[in-house]
Amino acid sequence: MNYFVAVCLALCWGTAFLASKNMVEALPPWWSTFFRVLAGLLFFVVFYGIQRKKLHCPSSQLWRPWVIGFLLILLPFAAVSWGQQFVAPTIGGIFNGTVPIWSFLAGAVLLKGEDRFTWRRAAGVTVGLAGLLVIMSPTLSNTHLQASSKTLYGCLALLVMAWSYGLGNVLTKKIMVDSHALAAEANVFHQYLFSAIVLFLISAVSEPFPPISAFTGKVLVSIGIAGVFSSAVAFLLMVILLKNWGATRMASVTYFVPVVAMATDLLFRGRFPHTLELVGLGLILISLTLIQKKVSAR
Repeated sequence: MNYFVAVCLALCWGTAFLASKNMVEALPPWWSTFFRVLAGLLFFVVFYGIQRKKLHCPSSQLWRPWVIGFLLILLPFAAVSWGQQFVAPTIGGIFNGTVPIWSFLAGAVLLKGEDRFTWRRAAGVTVGLAGLLVIMSPTLSNTHLQASSKTLYGCLALLVMAWSYGLGNVLTKKIMVDSHALAAEANVFHQYLFSAIVLFLISAVSEPFPPISAFTGKVLVSIGIAGVFSSAVAFLLMVILLKNWGATRMASVTYFVPVVAMATDLLFRGRFPHTLELVGLGLILISLTLIQKKVSAR
């Protein structure tokens, strides 16, 4: 069952980059991020409303959803929107594949037991990093950088996304999954509420509101996919794996995200992956066997 959930999660995350690309081609990046978060917020309002969940959060506990919301929603979503203006969806998926590296490093420092450091996992993230470097080499070549320095800035934005997800995954387990101070439903709702309010204020100050004509059927479907399927539903699946696998093993799901991103890029935009990208994916799949082995408790 856990592997089925992992496959669904990879599909959710992998489709986010094509959807984000479609959105930022029509909407300013901050507004694009806001509407993605707003779609996720509305999903949880309906989802938890049907279940009659209590969403109250004491003021003394608000820091929990605010911290996680910043690291898993506000910062990475904004970084994706900004970065996807300048790179292909495949590249966004590739950078997402570095999340296990950051989760491993953060988990080794902040967590114990299931997520502690082992040499096998260290070898796994090293092989995975090598695969990602092979995949990224065509995009980060001198030719690309000379054509547009914004390509590099887009890649750096996506690196911020990966770092934020990695740290956020670990802290989600530490201050949400393993803590009973606040109900999970209230935590998630206030993450989205906090992120939506902050993003609305930033968008209203920094960018003009997009014209109604910008909200084509393609853009609306992309907002739904990015905000509901790739974000809200994905978050619920992620929490399940965090409980059953731990932060490090759960983050290994992101190694499949580049495959999904490549497939959607090919199917909907006609972009074929480079040979080096396929070689790098082979190295990433090898690394899965190294980092995914369960660590016995001491």
